[in-house]
Amino acid sequence: MKQQKMKTGQLVLSNIPNFLTISRVLITFIVMYLIFTGEKMTKIIAIFVIGALTDFFDGQLARRFNWVSEFGRRADMIADRFLWVGTSIAFIVAYGIQGQIGWIEGMQFFLLLTREIISLPFAFYAFFSGNPLPQARYVAKVTTFIQGFALPSIILSVYYPNWTYLSIPLSIACTITGFKSALYYIYDTQKNDVGKKKRA
Repeated sequence: MKQQKMKTGQLVLSNIPNFLTISRVLITFIVMYLIFTGEKMTKIIAIFVIGALTDFFDGQLARRFNWVSEFGRRADMIADRFLWVGTSIAFIVAYGIQGQIGWIEGMQFFLLLTREIISLPFAFYAFFSGNPLPQARYVAKVTTFIQGFALPSIILSVYYPNWTYLSIPLSIACTITGFKSALYYIYDTQKNDVGKKKRA
């Protein structure tokens, strides 16, 4: 009985990263809803930051306690893209309709999502091919880190123009690291595919 309880406890703990990953998807829906309903920007950004932090903590916990699983890695990939792309699209649509987004903000969103735009077809292929997903490289983590500051900065720049002085450099940085990260992702995806065919 005691061993059974210990196993149950270990199972619950090992699923904490997956819980955080799934919660990131739910948080994205909340952020998108708040954007479309015109909630206060500070509230939107606060909840977005919570979603971004789940990305940090699920990875840290999984690596620290060896709770890494293929399901968790695949779910994490979806949740990450969903948070960045979903929030960006919701903001562009909602505030674009109101005429509050100019070409400067639109270009920054494009630069912010450089990695996602370039790697999207390969990410879909990697997810549905059944191959192991490529390991996240350091440059990918750096890109995600910069995105975590760039996206709120772009949103704030719509209301407070001075934030543009921060959002533009961060968006450019996302392009530089994101482009490199996308190239590595494409390379690693193809490498895994070749490795699978050789083993077949």
